[in-house]
Amino acid sequence: MNIKTTLFLALIILNIQSFAQDRSAFRSGYTRIGINTLGKSLDNRISPKQNISNGNYGASTGFVFEQGKVFYFRQKDIKKLLNFGLDWTYGSMNYNKMDKWEAYGKASGSKEYAVDGSKIAVSISSKLGPVLSFNPIEKLVIDIRAQLAPTFRIFDLTYNEGNGNTTPRYFSFINSEAENQNESSESESIKNRIAFGFQKSFGITVRRKAIGLSLEYVTGNVRSNYEAEDNTGISNGKMDIPVSNVQLKLSFTL
Repeated sequence: MNIKTTLFLALIILNIQSFAQDRSAFRSGYTRIGINTLGKSLDNRISPKQNISNGNYGASTGFVFEQGKVFYFRQKDIKKLLNFGLDWTYGSMNYNKMDKWEAYGKASGSKEYAVDGSKIAVSISSKLGPVLSFNPIEKLVIDIRAQLAPTFRIFDLTYNEGNGNTTPRYFSFINSEAENQNESSESESIKNRIAFGFQKSFGITVRRKAIGLSLEYVTGNVRSNYEAEDNTGISNGKMDIPVSNVQLKLSFTL
């Protein structure tokens, strides 16, 4: 009985080793986790509205988490040098803290300024597009991809400045006038903060077997509610604002 058990276990181990040796380098499922930057630094010379219009969010380095799968058009044969398919990132979640606005207020010289809200920027997106995968040597694979990313973003920040001697400067990612017209409830107020747009994502991943490093650049506009006041006057409604992300991630490929 012991001999049979030993032979059975040895057979299982040989099968596992054989599978590991023959497995294609073009693996499909992945999880990526890392850091990201949001937009550009604040420009103290221009108004809050102009900063946002230029994609300056005053955000510190944040975090990104995503999962997805590559659907290869060719069989994942280990002998192939090149493969291609569709890379579908089911979900990509980004978080940043817009914590540079206090310094912006101090630099303004205003005796009275306030930064309200949670000062966070959060996004949820799904990304889909073509990918080229190269397997130049052993288990080393280089993935190059371009994806379209429908993206929901929430910015929760209100900046208010004025000391009575100069034109007040104000910006918020909400439109109170629209809320009042719609008699919005609290949940609808959250809805009023949601921005949406179709962004573009370009990325490269270099990995050996299951572990790799991924670099991604996401760019494009989202349409956001806003209200503002500066030397150009008072305005509110919706506007398209540019949002860019640079992401550096560890990639775990199944």
